[in-house]
Amino acid sequence: MLNFIADLPGKILSRRPLAYLLLFLVVGAYFLWLNSTPSFADPDSFYHAKIAELIKNSGPVKDFYWLPFTTLDDIYIDHHFLYHLILIPFLFVFNPLLAIKISAVIFAALAILAFQWLLDKFKIKYSLVYTILLLLVHQFIFRINLAKIPSLSLIFLLCFIYLLFTNKNKWSWLIFGLSFAYVWLYGGWPIMLGIGFVYFLTSLKAKPFLSALAGIICGLVINPYFPTNLKFYWQQTFQIGLINYQNVIDVGGEWYGMSFFSLVQYDLFIIILFILALLIFFIYFKKSAFAKAAADRQNFFNSTTLLIISIIFFILTLKSQRNIEYFIPFVLLFSSFTINNFLEFKKINLTNQIVKLYFKHQKIALLFIILLALYSPIIIGANFNGLKEDLRKNYNFNQFTGMAAWLKENSQAGDIVFHDNWDDWPVLFYHNSYNRYIIGLDPTFMYLKDKQAYWQWYNIVTGRTSENICAIIKDEFSVHYVFVKTGNEKLKNNLEQDNLCQLVYEDSDGFIYKIN
Repeated sequence: MLNFIADLPGKILSRRPLAYLLLFLVVGAYFLWLNSTPSFADPDSFYHAKIAELIKNSGPVKDFYWLPFTTLDDIYIDHHFLYHLILIPFLFVFNPLLAIKISAVIFAALAILAFQWLLDKFKIKYSLVYTILLLLVHQFIFRINLAKIPSLSLIFLLCFIYLLFTNKNKWSWLIFGLSFAYVWLYGGWPIMLGIGFVYFLTSLKAKPFLSALAGIICGLVINPYFPTNLKFYWQQTFQIGLINYQNVIDVGGEWYGMSFFSLVQYDLFIIILFILALLIFFIYFKKSAFAKAAADRQNFFNSTTLLIISIIFFILTLKSQRNIEYFIPFVLLFSSFTINNFLEFKKINLTNQIVKLYFKHQKIALLFIILLALYSPIIIGANFNGLKEDLRKNYNFNQFTGMAAWLKENSQAGDIVFHDNWDDWPVLFYHNSYNRYIIGLDPTFMYLKDKQAYWQWYNIVTGRTSENICAIIKDEFSVHYVFVKTGNEKLKNNLEQDNLCQLVYEDSDGFIYKIN
């Protein structure tokens, strides 16, 4: 009886194709429920939908004239080019906004499936437990369900880990091809290069790393945006991603750090598991027994690599919370590999031990099960509903449609619109690419091009500059229309008191003023 119960999870997972299909459908249904609202949590989704539509209709976007006061006017590349190409088939079936939302659900479910697949390929015991833990991490699930690149990027990295760990120090065209494609997929390609370099340091296998390095170099050079992409990556990856100007200007929320205590508070079980794995790793490493726990040293190299990557992403998450999308899965990978090696070394059947403990201490076990049954729905339900609410709020599909339509009908092609929130630009751009705008995607792009113009814009929209603002806007920015989002009462009042400005349109989303 004990052996049957202990072997039951393994028997279920032994039918891999059916198990994977079931996992994909269940997770996909959950993610579809989370995303079943006509809105996006992140306005960048509108940008991706628009760029994919432009590529579908006119080919790659080379000249980006919609933000003339930013560096993107001079140095623009589509650093998600492959992602936008992948979106195009969805556009033939759905409208762009629905297409990108459906694709986000599919890619997020595939990311979870890829995680489970990787654990199974390395015969990690109780692999489904780690996948369930991954699904219960609020911030991670939120990030991979955004209609943008995180889920696809994670899929590429998980495949990269598999190719690295199974390589026998030979040149790999698969690693080369994956690295090449990752450069076209995402401007965060240094992540893959860094992972390859860490594996080289731990295993001293040079050829897999050289395969990745060659693929990344070729991806940069054999590129529709070369050599402009090299300048752009310096700005996007290093100045915005690593250096970051969050202490100077207001940047996107995802670039701000997460405190250590917040990380522990929200991901307590993951942190406990990580600490347990760390103790196992360092105790056995110190005794030189851990490396002998596996059939060869490869498992030791794998665990060491995953540990270093986890620590790096831990530090990066404290700096920019967006890195939680990599920190959590890599911590779980390290924990699963390390604990699995320990169980193999000690020849422990964990399921069998749990069943024995249950029958030995039935009263305590039943009390624990009852408490778990009572509290789990509350905790999980709060987590699920919180996630749905987080993914629902912010920007609905019809945001600013009335204002965009009015501007199209009443302005000239290419007229610049002075808007008060850089975060709103992707939405305005999606609904109205007829006009141009002041600032968007990230305020750093405007700050790097002209610091004086940035602070002038900032002081006007925040109400710090309150006199003669219409004349300043017209003379300094060559603008005839000002868009004020509902809620910005300071700017609205300043415009109302300026005789050069006239209110010409208003709805629930905001107000448009014309400068006479």
